[in-house]
This record gives sequence, C-alpha cells and structure tokens, in this order.
Amino acid sequence: MPTTAPPSLDVAEVAVWAGPERAELAGDVVDRMAGAARPLAVGGPACEAVADLGRRLGCPVEHDLRKLLNDRPVASVLVAEFDGIDPLILGKRLPAGTRALCLEPRAAGLHESPPGYETVASAPRFLDAPGHHRAAEPLDALPPPRLIRFSSLGRPTHGSLLARALDAWAAVLAYADLPETVTASAHDPTGEPDPPIRRRRGWLAAHARLADGGAVLVEAADTAAHTRRQLSVLTADAQLTVSDTGYKLRQNNGAVLDAGDDDRDAAGFADLIADQWRRDLERPVSATRPEADAAALACVHAALLSARTGEPESPRQLLKMQG
Repeated sequence: MPTTAPPSLDVAEVAVWAGPERAELAGDVVDRMAGAARPLAVGGPACEAVADLGRRLGCPVEHDLRKLLNDRPVASVLVAEFDGIDPLILGKRLPAGTRALCLEPRAAGLHESPPGYETVASAPRFLDAPGHHRAAEPLDALPPPRLIRFSSLGRPTHGSLLARALDAWAAVLAYADLPETVTASAHDPTGEPDPPIRRRRGWLAAHARLADGGAVLVEAADTAAHTRRQLSVLTADAQLTVSDTGYKLRQNNGAVLDAGDDDRDAAGFADLIADQWRRDLERPVSATRPEADAAALACVHAALLSARTGEPESPRQLLKMQG
C-alpha cells in the first residue's frame, strides 16, 4: 500500500519507544514515515534490540520515557510496546504539544479510565484503515445489520490478543448496540492459568446476541501465520465486506453493487500504522470517546469471563459493576 506523504506536509519531529519484541517493527514504521516524520530519539528498556534501533535511526537512546520526552520535545511518540513504562502515564502527563500513538491499549481493565484521550490513540485501528474509510458511504446507507462478523488474525509481533480483540469490538460497536450477552471460547498456548489480560495469547472466539435479534461473531488471534482483518455486515438484502484496503457490496443474488480499491488480502502491518500516524500528525488525534472505549473493553472482558465460566455474560452488567 503506498504511504508516500503529500509534498506539502511539514516534517514532524517524533520519538519512538519500543522493546525487544517490536523494535524491528517500530523501525519499519519510521522508515515508511520518510518525508512526514523525522525521529529525534529512541527509547526503551536496555537491550540489544533497542540499541540496534537507535543505530538504525541514527538517534540517541534513552531508557526513561519522561526524560526522553522532556529532553527532546516532539510532536508525537510512537509507543510500540509498554516494556519499561506504565501505560497510564500516557495522557495528561505527556508534555504539552506531544501526542502518543500506541500499538497496545492504554487501558486494559474496566476500572481504568485515564484522562488524555485527546492526546493518545491506538493503532492500527480498523476504523481508521483505508478500506474502512472507502466503505464509509455504503456502510452509512445499509439498513440495520442482522449479522456482523469481524475477524482479526495476526502474527505474534502484530498486536497482542487484547489489542486485536479490543479493536474488533470497537469496530463492531460502531454499527451495533452493546450486546445483551456474549458467549465465548478461548485458548492460550502458554498454558498459564488465567493470565493477566495483557499477557494473554492465543485465540478468542465470541458470539453475541443483540437486543434487536441480530448477532455478532468476533474472532481474534495473535498466533496466526498471516495478519488479516475483515468486517462482514449482512443485512436482509445485501452483504458488505470490508478489509484493511478495500470493500465490496453485493446484493444477496451475488451482483456487485459497489466496490472500492482492489480489496487485496491485507496491507502491510507497518504500512497501516504509518498511514494512521501520518494522518494523526496532520489533524487532531483520532481517539474514540472514553465511553466507547469502555463499551468495547466490556465486551472483551465479558468474552474472557464467558470463556472461563462456560456461560453467557453481560457486558452491560460488567459496566454497571464498575460504576
């Protein structure tokens, strides 16, 4: 997917925070930002991968995020992973004028409602992907969906299970109300019993019932051999399929009513991050409302709880329990 910056775009000064798992990915993203961003500093825990990233980008390396951002003011910092930092320091504690783009969710628990949504966003959000932007008009014109299916499968370094599941539910809730119940199954290949939500690996599959009789299917995995996201919306007389790069709208008789781009199998993961980062540098950060993030997170927690109990769980009840 082309990511060439518009000629008139000012070059923004940025920083990168990474760890051993995603230092290479962070470097790939910065490479794709050429002409749109200039890295001033690299941060992360003391390890060879972070040192290599500093050499690759020709930047000094710092192991304290606050010191890095205070010593070298930047327009934006790409936080590829949270190794060595508390994700909740991102927000109002960011220096004035600095925004953050995180590859992992900043809030993982329903009790976490940190400020700073105007300065922090997650990437790559499916709702910000080129394919979803191209599908905006047909999505708006569709009647109420009867069945929504979202699949988010990724390689281990391309987002955690939490990140993929949260992104999936955020996309679903853009077109459906909060489900009445969620029933799910999950598998963690590490064998760790009930690991913390940020350490969960493997796959999660959920079925949700909507109050209007519709249904939602969500599958997420961070152990796939190939990275791919796809949204399918089925109505009474049409089906819309949206990928990261394109869309196709069909009547139930199979006739294609509308299509955008070539709907390739998937865009490069680093390209999707760079595409969103570039647009976030050009305009206010594309963060969702805190209550929308809380609803999506409640669906993730309901699915994980259902996977443990074997019973349907209510996202709305989880939100009420957290006040």
